[in-house]
Amino acid sequence: MAEELDPDEVIALLFDECRYENIRPKAFHKILYFVDKELEREHVSVDLPIFWYMYGAVVATSETEASIEGGEDGNTVRCSITTSDIDAPEVAVRRGRRAVSRALDRYYDGGTEGLTEEMYDEAPYEVQRHYRRLDQQLETATDEKQMTLDGGKNEKRTRETLYDFVEAFPEDEFSEFSDDLSIWYRLMSAELDSDDYDPDRAQDLAEDFWRLFCLELACRENNGLSREEIARELKGVSSVEESKQRIRSDLLEMEQKKAYENAEGDETALKAGEALVIPHLDFTVAQNV
Repeated sequence: MAEELDPDEVIALLFDECRYENIRPKAFHKILYFVDKELEREHVSVDLPIFWYMYGAVVATSETEASIEGGEDGNTVRCSITTSDIDAPEVAVRRGRRAVSRALDRYYDGGTEGLTEEMYDEAPYEVQRHYRRLDQQLETATDEKQMTLDGGKNEKRTRETLYDFVEAFPEDEFSEFSDDLSIWYRLMSAELDSDDYDPDRAQDLAEDFWRLFCLELACRENNGLSREEIARELKGVSSVEESKQRIRSDLLEMEQKKAYENAEGDETALKAGEALVIPHLDFTVAQNV
């Protein structure tokens, strides 16, 4: 028979076992992801409120005693209860400590980056691994110290990863994103083809689409959380659907602007651009009436 712990008890054990005084939010989420795996091995049942989002698995904290607080040296996680508040049987606590200790050993050995690499090996969709590579490439391209020897910004490599991303996108499971994916791909391709290609702009574009997709991903890949609960955990999100629609509108507006720029006074091209974008805009407006 499986022993049981509640999320707050697991978090209290994490803070008690960790050798560091402070735990950063990024590390906190990733450590607990692996604590959850280790608890399964120890036959301890716990409903950790985990969901997948833009940069890996996240633990919802709004219904727990954990909170993220700001400080002079950055954000850190605090927990308002200690192990003295745990009511679970001794055997459950002992197994819980073993699970937490093993997860922390992974953290000590590989750091947050090591945990992230392991986590992405278990990501629900291949496209998540492609996005991670795309994001890393764009991040590198924004650093002038890491440009190629000829002063380039690895556009070719980025284009290859972009293609891999599109090919791996799970359109069968997320068919409502097919139009968004096409619009975003055209915008990214145009940016990569631009004479004044800017990796910062490309990274912003990549994050826009990825946030749009991950708002839905979070609602599907989680441990029993509702859409409302997901929204409460995400900064700047009051409604998942409203946030998705806002991003879609922004992408459509960007494509319309690009169509007008490319037209350069050519009436035929201008009308073609309008024909491409306006039906989407009409659909968006109709939804909001």
